[in-house]
Amino acid sequence: MKKCFWLSSYPKSGNTWLRLIIGGLFFTENGKIENFEVLKKIPKIDIRKNFEFIKHVSLEDYKIIFSNKIFDEQMFLTYFNYSIEAQKKINLNEGDFGFFKTHNARVKINEKFYTNESTTLGFIYLSRDPRDIIISYSKYLGLTHDETIDFMINGQLRNPKQIGGNFPEILLNWQDHYQSWKNFKEVPSLFLKFENIKKNPEEEIFKILNFFKKYYNIEISNRDDKINNIIQTTNFSKLKQIELQSSFPENNQNSSIFFRKGLIDQWKENLTNDQIQLLLTKFKSTMKELNYIH
Repeated sequence: MKKCFWLSSYPKSGNTWLRLIIGGLFFTENGKIENFEVLKKIPKIDIRKNFEFIKHVSLEDYKIIFSNKIFDEQMFLTYFNYSIEAQKKINLNEGDFGFFKTHNARVKINEKFYTNESTTLGFIYLSRDPRDIIISYSKYLGLTHDETIDFMINGQLRNPKQIGGNFPEILLNWQDHYQSWKNFKEVPSLFLKFENIKKNPEEEIFKILNFFKKYYNIEISNRDDKINNIIQTTNFSKLKQIELQSSFPENNQNSSIFFRKGLIDQWKENLTNDQIQLLLTKFKSTMKELNYIH
């Protein structure tokens, strides 16, 4: 049975925040987030251990993926060729519904998509104003704003070096990333915005609940209490406090803290006019579609 349900976004758009909200709904009794353990319930698929099966399919391909230290084109194409099969292996696990995080674009290479309806139950896509992503992503990557803008516009692989057993992600540029998932129309989907969750979390959580009820006949017990507790315990000041007390296992070496302020419109005080115009030139159509500009 299909099992993969994706929580997809471009990096630093609030994916981890969304995972905590979903985790509070599905994997806690009362919706309270007191640590980051619930994130383990919504992992990434694209880690090396999920590709161990290749050893029994092609020893040559297995060596390409597991022997090379540098993520080169040969390793990338080999890994991508087995991505659907890896998802099918996950589908064989117990249960008929599983959440998975991804920053991958739903890209097509050699006539194969990163994922398709044979392994996907549905997805939620979370978008964020790219001007604000620049501020957050530059701190996370340890780059200047100009370098981060160049990175987002040119659609490079994220983290080209192997880190923690994860494969680098296929990002494309910010606009193409969004469009790649928007064009995945064969399965149910829900598109949310970071800004709307910040402004009215209750309304957006109800959208999530209504989505799962409509398409999967799933209803959450203790709904009202869970929603109130999720809102109280997943605001950014609370998450930052939890991180300072217990650290955050998914942070990288370039950033001292993962959960910052999660502000809206911080770009107004941090980006130059030239930087803003460059982003508008490159991403105007999608920013307009998502009402980031008018």
